[in-house]
Amino acid sequence: MRSAPAKGIACILGAMTMLSLNDALARDLADRLPVMAMVFLRSVPALVPVLLYLHLTRTWRRLATRHPLAQLARGGLIIASYSLYLVALTGGLSFAMSISLVFTSPLFVAALSPWVLRERVTRARWIGTLVGFLGVVIAVQPGVGEFQPLSLYALGSGLCYAAASLLARRLGASEPAAVTSFYTWLMFFAGAAPFALFTSGPWAVPQGLDLGIVVVIGLIAGTSHALIVAAYRLAPAAMVAPFEYVALLWGALLGYAFWNEVPSIGAIVGIVCIMAGGLMILRGERRVATTA
Repeated sequence: MRSAPAKGIACILGAMTMLSLNDALARDLADRLPVMAMVFLRSVPALVPVLLYLHLTRTWRRLATRHPLAQLARGGLIIASYSLYLVALTGGLSFAMSISLVFTSPLFVAALSPWVLRERVTRARWIGTLVGFLGVVIAVQPGVGEFQPLSLYALGSGLCYAAASLLARRLGASEPAAVTSFYTWLMFFAGAAPFALFTSGPWAVPQGLDLGIVVVIGLIAGTSHALIVAAYRLAPAAMVAPFEYVALLWGALLGYAFWNEVPSIGAIVGIVCIMAGGLMILRGERRVATTA
């Protein structure tokens, strides 16, 4: 596909904006619906953009994947990541902090890739990883009075997403992106069902406005994933990835607008370090790509 940087950047900005709105709606809905019930119900409308994606890319025949266990494992990691994130987000951790800790996933990818993918790690990637994890320590503040145990759920979400990303790198060599999207959806639907139906306690299918919110977050989830895939197909990864950090800005703005959340100085410094570490890693990868 011919490179189109402006379109790729527009896709990633749109995806991050939609996902931030999705998270805000989910946090509001969680006051009235168990987390796993929400994950299960949103997977139903999310099927619409997934099927559309399969149709547009004409990859129906590729659904008979050659790596079913890897696809299901990646889907399981994604559902674990999203569920842990929702627990942190709906349990009281601030909106901006929840999103920023999930964005530790590039740090985990950089730290694990030498052992999982046998990739050479540059000095810039190691420095970026250390700076990012220093930001985590500053933001989370373990061992002091302001430490929030829910931050560990958000960190766990970032770790699960990193593991899914590492697995996706292996699958990407032989599996179309639309097929991977389908199996991710399948795990959301089938994986969340038993937790939603048997372990979430009594709950009813939402009605009225809440039902509309479930439909919207499902459509947003499926559409934003397609936009992310499109962004990385339209433009080089080193150009697209830094724009994902617009989600941190949205997290701060939405947290203040809807819940009057103002991050502490320590949280702000930590978030900035996490973002700086991620950007240093991306810059290092870009240099490797241009010299290879």
